[in-house]
Amino acid sequence: MAPIMNPLKITNLEDGETIHHRCLLVTGTCAPTAAEGSYIHVTTKGANKGEIFPEQTWPTAGGNFKALVMLSSGLNTLEFAYVCNDCLEHTIEINVHYTPLLQYPPLHLAIMVAADSPCLIDCPPHKAAGVSSAHSDLDAAVSKLRMTAYMWQAMTAEDMRLKGLGRRSFRLDEEWMADTISRDFLNARHDGSLDREGAMRSTAKVNIIRSSKTVKDIRDVNIAQQNPSAHRKNALFEFFEDALKEADGPFASSARPTVAGLILDSHYNVSQKMILGHAALGCHNLDGISLGMFGSHLTYSWPRFLEEVTSCLTDVRVPGEKVGNDNGECNTMWEACTIGQGAHLHEVGHAFGSPHRAGIMERGYAQDWPKHFVSKTAYCGRFKTAGVVVNDETPNNARWNLADALAFRMLPHFRLPEDPALTDEERNATPSIKPDFNAQDEDEINAVLSISSPSGIARVTFNHKEELTPAATSPCPYLRYPETELEKRFDRNQPLHLQVLGFNGKERTVANVWKLLTAKSFIRIPGSSIRLSKRSVTGNNSFDTYVHSDYEWAQLLREKGKDGNLHRATSIDLRVGCIWDGGVVTYADGHKSHWGPMRRGGRPHRFGGHASEKIELPEGVEISCIDVNPGYGVRMHLANDTKAGELNIRGHGTEVVQLEPAVNEVIVGFYGKSQRGGFCGIVEFGIITAPKDLGLDGLPDAVWEMSELKNTAGLDGDDEVRISTTF
Repeated sequence: MAPIMNPLKITNLEDGETIHHRCLLVTGTCAPTAAEGSYIHVTTKGANKGEIFPEQTWPTAGGNFKALVMLSSGLNTLEFAYVCNDCLEHTIEINVHYTPLLQYPPLHLAIMVAADSPCLIDCPPHKAAGVSSAHSDLDAAVSKLRMTAYMWQAMTAEDMRLKGLGRRSFRLDEEWMADTISRDFLNARHDGSLDREGAMRSTAKVNIIRSSKTVKDIRDVNIAQQNPSAHRKNALFEFFEDALKEADGPFASSARPTVAGLILDSHYNVSQKMILGHAALGCHNLDGISLGMFGSHLTYSWPRFLEEVTSCLTDVRVPGEKVGNDNGECNTMWEACTIGQGAHLHEVGHAFGSPHRAGIMERGYAQDWPKHFVSKTAYCGRFKTAGVVVNDETPNNARWNLADALAFRMLPHFRLPEDPALTDEERNATPSIKPDFNAQDEDEINAVLSISSPSGIARVTFNHKEELTPAATSPCPYLRYPETELEKRFDRNQPLHLQVLGFNGKERTVANVWKLLTAKSFIRIPGSSIRLSKRSVTGNNSFDTYVHSDYEWAQLLREKGKDGNLHRATSIDLRVGCIWDGGVVTYADGHKSHWGPMRRGGRPHRFGGHASEKIELPEGVEISCIDVNPGYGVRMHLANDTKAGELNIRGHGTEVVQLEPAVNEVIVGFYGKSQRGGFCGIVEFGIITAPKDLGLDGLPDAVWEMSELKNTAGLDGDDEVRISTTF
């Protein structure tokens, strides 16, 4: 007789794996023709074969199942049993080792409570099932936040694994206390048998943070985030941050904690039809508290323990009119749960440093969050659509963007013991996108797009379509795309958008590659074969009616002084106010040269600029690139990671352009045009580059005498002509 094959299979876990986070998401397959009501029974045993966590059951659908498993330190033997028609059909065992990484910083959980709080949260009457405090008191809020945080942890680890980055996630700050992650533990508390039933264990600590603010202060309509007329929408964040600082301990600013915070006293005001005491905000603070916070107004829909996860994520009951319909997306209980858990995780993402981008950070959780934890979703009240069976091919946008995942990998919270040590450059450097020009003669230039990253390149997209190589699992240090090949693939008459993602999560974007590869102008140095290259960006600003020919100027980072000797540039004062006024370059002997006219009306020109910043130029340190907001602002970057300057972006929607030397060049000077009259604002700005193997030191003496490389603007007359604008 042929052996009976076991249809039960674990698809995301290997026997003997070592896990570093307590809550583990396990996926698997079973018989595809299973009867409705079939389920997976999960037993967790320790090294002594004794049960170390209460038994759990998880439903199946379409031959798939998902289960959340809580691990205990050391060996965990997980037994999965397939039960169909109340009969045990098949079992499978798998061993995992849980080793918490206590050497790395945790995510802290905190609930802010008003000074005079009633310690209740919003809850529809029918949710409590006749027991008013079951889902609406402080204890319930603690249990729900703890369970939700473990769900975040498990989902993140599985998402990282699927991206090929290893099963990594943040750990939660835990302490020895009465656990709430299983319903059995709550029973043990009321039975007085916490120790005997194993309810005392290391579990996520939820800190109760008492605020000095009253309920009235917190529920002030003028600080409610969803009030379009609110004038202090960040006040709740400040309240929470102040309460954490007052609590001190692990929340001291110098400890640089990362916190997931819940505002207990959020409340939906029926008469005002507004959620008060709520703000969805998150901020990453390198020098203090990084906080991602959310209101408690949807917490009633969250599970308190593992046994409620499936029911909360499939509950199709209508929340009713006594609670807030956040963003108009909470038409059923499960949708309220999804919005609450997902939006709070979104804010935690901000606390870890993620900006808004596709995935969880752009509300990708709104419909897809349950797909991580259930094998079949429920009816959607918002879109009036039936639930779907979840498998590996089911679209799910409730995931971290690859850029988020790679950036998290750089944080100590997500570190694995086997991760290699990284240099500061590998950790922080943004990918480089440069043109590499190989000039053959005066009329022919072969351009190559050169992309590199010290941490490796994880993804390249042209016109928002991902290239086949590289992959995040096998990043490469550099890539080269000849201009001739790009012309074969893409229409030269249409902008070619490029985005490069480094393996450290840093991104760089070029709006139009063709402009980057446009042939440059050259300055030939007399008596040599050396040519200096010029590349600029032009603005279209016009600030006055005084217009004649613009001032044209140029300068090198080394100039002859009055003593006839060469002196290097030691600093540049980047003059920015309401517009980009210009700049002042100071040389080692004290003489100065301007980005703009040297004199006007016979007098030395003085630049305005209330937001000006000066950058020092250490000897031997190159200028790596310059960010230009055409006509409005500038920021300079040095090779030692120093940067200075004001881009003046607010109120000016101009796209910032980055000027940087090609891979075989270094910046040796600047050139541009400034308006005559008014503020003499910059209308064109460019860099002058030399071959890298020459640099400033290798340039011939003839360079320092060339008139086109000296700033004489305003020195040979300053005749302004008023142009009449009246016809």
